[in-house]
Amino acid sequence: MIGFFRTKTSKNVYIQALNALKPTLKDSGDGSWARASELVPTCEIICKTLPKDIEQLEKQEFLFATFENASSGTQEVVEHLRGWHVMGNAPSLAAMMAVSCEKFDIDQPDDVQTLMMAALLGEVENDLPYHNNLHFKKVVLQTIRMIAVHNDIFAGTSKAFGSEQITLLLTAACIHDLDHDGLGNMIKGNFYQGRLERRAHEITAPYLRATGMDEKNIRLLKSLLLSTDVSPLGNVANPMNQMKAAYRFHFKGEKEKYNTLHLDEDLEVFELDSMAAQMACLLQEADIATSGGLDYAVTQYETARIYEEIKLYEARPHHVLDFLDKVCQRCFLTDAGQKLFGANMARICALAEEDLKNGDEPYPKAQHTDFILGTVSAQTDPTRLN
Repeated sequence: MIGFFRTKTSKNVYIQALNALKPTLKDSGDGSWARASELVPTCEIICKTLPKDIEQLEKQEFLFATFENASSGTQEVVEHLRGWHVMGNAPSLAAMMAVSCEKFDIDQPDDVQTLMMAALLGEVENDLPYHNNLHFKKVVLQTIRMIAVHNDIFAGTSKAFGSEQITLLLTAACIHDLDHDGLGNMIKGNFYQGRLERRAHEITAPYLRATGMDEKNIRLLKSLLLSTDVSPLGNVANPMNQMKAAYRFHFKGEKEKYNTLHLDEDLEVFELDSMAAQMACLLQEADIATSGGLDYAVTQYETARIYEEIKLYEARPHHVLDFLDKVCQRCFLTDAGQKLFGANMARICALAEEDLKNGDEPYPKAQHTDFILGTVSAQTDPTRLN
């Protein structure tokens, strides 16, 4: 017996689902995406490794941990991610979608096809230092973990995610930074709100329509993607902060404060629909969980990578604290995020503050961080913060 569960559905079913997309891949795009021609070859590569990748994932108990044992898997996740980076053994997004279909009982053909399509789109090569294919997979990994814990907490209630919500969340995680160019939303001195998120949505919408996603969910997908936009950094009116205001409105007892939140048109669904706000907050937290919710060594690595990508300067502890303050706001709002990452973030904050006081020395280059080298991390070193 392999691991903690076996795929109930034959792996060949998922290979067939991928192969069935090939005609759609040639016909569904609007012709504006220069990478569209890479989809069929990418599909063929994924099909070859899919059975092996699924078997690898079937062994990973931390993926679908319950509320009771969720937080105990942090170091297992860190070791797993180190293997992705050092050994190059990251599974395909399609394999991650296949095991999710099995574990979350997603069996409607259109939902399975949608997830396979999103996975395929997210596999088109992107080799940026930070916003690359491994980032997509890390966000999907954290999304899966958060959905599992969320549904364990809220089992039997209206707050639990059903297959439609899970399909949409996993789709968004696969494609949230699709075709990222390494630039922000300031181009030649002009600011374009949600430039990258809107681009990802424009590329993927025709393909997702072809797999059966309806227009309501196509629009909601756009809102979910925009909720991951944190620019302008620290601005209360940026999309992330508007979404978080809606989350607090629905789930943190703040309804009495407002007659209306006056959200942007593309975000107003979060005021009208509490489930949409729940989904958006979970996605945004999954997006930042690896950088701010696992281990200080991982945080150093991720910070070094993002500063390499934006070509600014050496990453230092004050950059981590800026991220934790302005993007993470030093907390996870969702119940699943608090359980999985809350204590880790508190320790990361404390360690970064300590390093700031000790001179704010630059972190090593990404490839020389403790995370990649596998040395004792600041997160687990018993001599720190005692």
